[in-house]
Amino acid sequence: MQVLRAAAEGFARKGIHQTTMQEICEASGMSAGALYRYFPTKESIIVAFAEEERAEAANLFSHLNSAPNIVSALSEIVPELINGLTDENYGRLTLEVAAEAARNPAVKAAFDKNETELCERLSAALLRGQTAGHVDPELDRDSVVFLLIALLDGIAGRAAFSPEFDKRRLARGVDHLLRSMLTAPMVAIDKRSK
Repeated sequence: MQVLRAAAEGFARKGIHQTTMQEICEASGMSAGALYRYFPTKESIIVAFAEEERAEAANLFSHLNSAPNIVSALSEIVPELINGLTDENYGRLTLEVAAEAARNPAVKAAFDKNETELCERLSAALLRGQTAGHVDPELDRDSVVFLLIALLDGIAGRAAFSPEFDKRRLARGVDHLLRSMLTAPMVAIDKRSK
């Protein structure tokens, strides 16, 4: 929706509290009456961001759940994830929304709901991988889920301050890290013992 894009650009550029609803109206080409009908406050816009994020996560897990190997499926989407996470505006918006969530209970509740669902789905995907033998059975899923989310959040945050880097190299590094952390160790077969 054009309003959400306009708000995201304004929030990333100027900050949530410095961006006015009038500026969002102008940038989206929507009248104030129409905007306020859908989004009566900036808080309602941010909650809509949470809903968009939730839909994107559902698409991601649809891909992961249909894949026979969770590690390979994650590896396949790393370049796309890195592209999105390293967008400078996305990084700035992420930091703005995180700051707002720290002081606004309604915003925090919307993103906490997303975080809970993300953690549960990621943990379930890792468990499926462990059951199938692709993910290290000794892996502490809760810790790994925390680390993966922290890694992705950190990449978005760093992109806001370090926009000049090679995204392909970063994607290769993240892919290597994921494979190293998740992949089940190969059991060596000593052919001489047969």
